[in-house]
Amino acid sequence: MSPRRHLLTAGAVWVVLSVLGIVVVAGLQIIPVIASREAAIENHAFVLLTAVSVPVLMLVVVGLVYAALRFRAPNGTADGMADGIVDGPPIHGHRGFQAAWLAISLLMVLGLFAYGAVGLVEIRGAQAADFEVQVEAEQWAWHYAYANGVRSTELHVPVDRRVHLVIKSDDVIHSFWVPAFGVKQDAVPGHPTQIYVTATHAGTFPGMCAELCGLGHTGMTTTVVVADQAAVDAWLSNQPKPSPKPSPKPSPEASGS
Repeated sequence: MSPRRHLLTAGAVWVVLSVLGIVVVAGLQIIPVIASREAAIENHAFVLLTAVSVPVLMLVVVGLVYAALRFRAPNGTADGMADGIVDGPPIHGHRGFQAAWLAISLLMVLGLFAYGAVGLVEIRGAQAADFEVQVEAEQWAWHYAYANGVRSTELHVPVDRRVHLVIKSDDVIHSFWVPAFGVKQDAVPGHPTQIYVTATHAGTFPGMCAELCGLGHTGMTTTVVVADQAAVDAWLSNQPKPSPKPSPKPSPEASGS
């Protein structure tokens, strides 16, 4: 079989396997639970990256397997020299192949960069929100403060509303992460951070700290409840509000003067 025939045969196998792999990958949901607009964007990015990597993987696998099966030494000999099989002439390069390899690689990198930049802008979105919550982290618990003064250890947010989370830490670096929302943000002592998220599905979702923060790190979990706006408003109105701090009494010296 001529070298050209070998290339065509291996190329045909590569194309078939690549197409089959892309079809399989295109139907995957890589993020197990998608409950926000941001998580959906990230899942699309993961699917695209995986689909692009399939032809590259198949190129390596098909080349190795085809060469191992088709050009192995026959009859169990160590080098095949006894059967007249010798090394081919040395190849010092092929300008066309090298140019095509560089061009395709460059286009892939630029395309993925552009797609990632657009996705990042979409995830950040407009820096405006319909609902804001102060997220406070400490070893090893999460606390939430709402605009009406309510404080809780559960995060309640409305569905289909832009939510602004302002994240603070009282001690060490933590990381606020709700896998179903697809966003994660560090909580840095003395430096408030923020994220915006738009939940798209009502339900209860787990959250956790994604930054090693001490002995109790694995137990630093939280619960996120997503419901419609009316349900969130009703929950907030039923929560006890902290009592106002009493004003300090004037000292006798101050009153006497």
